[in-house]
Amino acid sequence: MSTINIGPIRCETGTKVSGMVPAVSRVDGSNLGFPVIVVNGAKDGPVLLVDGGIHGDEQEGTLAIIEVAKKLDPKNLRGTFIGVPVMNVGAFEAMSRGNPRDAHTFDMNRIYPGKPAGYLTDRIAQVHNEEVGKLADMEMTIHSGGNICYLGETIFTKSGDDKSFEFARAMGEGWEIILDTPHPVGSPMAAMVDRGKLAITVELGGSATLMPDALKYNVDVLERAVLNVCRHYDMIDGDATYADTAWRGSQIAVMASKSGILLPNPDLPRNKLKKPITEGEVLLTLADFFGETVEELKAPCTGVLFGFRTYPSTTAGDWTLFCGRAERKSMV
Repeated sequence: MSTINIGPIRCETGTKVSGMVPAVSRVDGSNLGFPVIVVNGAKDGPVLLVDGGIHGDEQEGTLAIIEVAKKLDPKNLRGTFIGVPVMNVGAFEAMSRGNPRDAHTFDMNRIYPGKPAGYLTDRIAQVHNEEVGKLADMEMTIHSGGNICYLGETIFTKSGDDKSFEFARAMGEGWEIILDTPHPVGSPMAAMVDRGKLAITVELGGSATLMPDALKYNVDVLERAVLNVCRHYDMIDGDATYADTAWRGSQIAVMASKSGILLPNPDLPRNKLKKPITEGEVLLTLADFFGETVEELKAPCTGVLFGFRTYPSTTAGDWTLFCGRAERKSMV
């Protein structure tokens, strides 16, 4: 592999280097940018980019990327691993989906490839896209349900792209919901697709699993998946494992039409998450301040449930259910 240069970071073949890539300056003279970890293998192979923390309240990918980088030995790696644990540092600091200092481009996952003369988050996205994204052969962005939702293991791929599906399948056992994105727009995945490169978006975790043991469990699942991808593409030794079947289809998100208190439904995580659902069945209920039902939130399709809102305070227009209009198919 050749030397990897990202901003001020220089990583020679067979070494591991980390550092901050500056994007914009703060009023105190410090830089607002993003951290990068490069593991540059001693032998040739693909360049895998794994991004986390594009939303500041999604911690699982951040921790998984750090753990993967610790485990990869550049002397034995074929290719290069580039990890960006936190893409949106301002949002991470604020424990928020977006950077509250940027009211115009709050959601970094909607404005790629960014603009060099744009708003604050535009500028950071543009530096990430140009300095890091252009180096990658394939890119994975790790998301979760953040502060308000929980999402089970789910992968989004470009519709009709066999190589993208192969990338998704390489995530391994347990990743059994693979949904199509017909025309990716505004995300790192979209920018990679526009380059003709491979990209997937993955979801796991959220507000229901921030207790240390539960968070660690999801971080470990993500870590194993990224290492399985490395095995699949012969970047590290070992045999990759794969799911035998997967739900294939497209996403449908259900938004509340009224405001209220989301009543807890223990049946969702126990018996419904990543399981079949039937169109019209009631999955969640909104009540008013007196406990009277104001809305029943129903499955919009027959398929699979892959996520749901966990935060009780709900306003009309908020996400409540994440479903796949999908069928279970063989992956063998």
